[in-house]
Amino acid sequence: MSSSLNAQFWRYRPVAVTGATGFIGHHVAQLLAAQGAQVRALIRPSSRTQRLEALGVPWVVAPLDSAEALARAFAQQDIVIHLAGAVHLRQDWQEVWHTNVEGTRQVLRAAKQAGVRRVVHVSSIVSIGASQEPTVLDETARWNLGHLRVPYVLSKRRAEEIALAAAEQGQDVVIVNPASVIGPEDYSRSEFGVLCRRFWSRRLPLVFRGGSNFVDVRDVAQGILLAAQQGRAGRRYILGGVNRSWLDFFRDLARLSWWPIPRWYAPGTVAPLIAWINTYCERRPGKRPYLSPAQAELLSWFFFMSSRRAREELGYEPRPWTQTLRDTYQFWMVARSA
Repeated sequence: MSSSLNAQFWRYRPVAVTGATGFIGHHVAQLLAAQGAQVRALIRPSSRTQRLEALGVPWVVAPLDSAEALARAFAQQDIVIHLAGAVHLRQDWQEVWHTNVEGTRQVLRAAKQAGVRRVVHVSSIVSIGASQEPTVLDETARWNLGHLRVPYVLSKRRAEEIALAAAEQGQDVVIVNPASVIGPEDYSRSEFGVLCRRFWSRRLPLVFRGGSNFVDVRDVAQGILLAAQQGRAGRRYILGGVNRSWLDFFRDLARLSWWPIPRWYAPGTVAPLIAWINTYCERRPGKRPYLSPAQAELLSWFFFMSSRRAREELGYEPRPWTQTLRDTYQFWMVARSA
């Protein structure tokens, strides 16, 4: 990937990062540290800090529901990158809404109070929309997922609306919409990372009708910094990579492992029913079903996206898909044998 980051811009620049212990957050903190920025990671009281300590990144405990803690953490910061959020697809409406929606509201309010120059709000392509056919969408697409009773989807859309409203009222807020993120160093077990692991462990029997845009976590981290560096306030930027149907995606994974793709095809109307049965059968403490009903519903849609705006305005350029797959698989192999 060709770098468009301005080293002079980032050197010694104070940047606060919420969600720095997550999958994307770890890579953002790592890249900021490599650029010489003065990184401050905001974490929850229960967060593990070993990887931040390994990066030499200082951290402060600042829960999203504590306005005072956020204001203190944002003091004297030039940029806030807001990554913290509930990214799972469980039907826990209260937790997801409180974290994603009210947490975003608190972050924006605290950043404004602290005099932060710019906020980068990290949203998702679920806030862009989807299609029942493999149609490529961009930032101008009309959102059409309001009927899905999936807390993550609705909360990410609402949080983005709050960020856009803040920008309309004069706050310097830039929004990025990462696609389906995979890549190495997935210690937090992201949704799509788990999907890859289940396939490589031969525990994924279904192929779904839909598809998605897939992107390397390292490219997302770079895209976030590019948006902070030169993005336009009040503007959304899709950070994507390649568009792949689920059949093609599993074929790509199979080429690395020499294992066959799943044998069964699940039409969009059948997949949620299968997921409900699977969830019911695997209701055991600590047991995570291979496919939740929310996942099944989302996987039957096409989340095909264009990153043209990010390429043209930010200089965003994702790395080759084959490199992402290879690095992801190698990380999984090492983690499995550890």
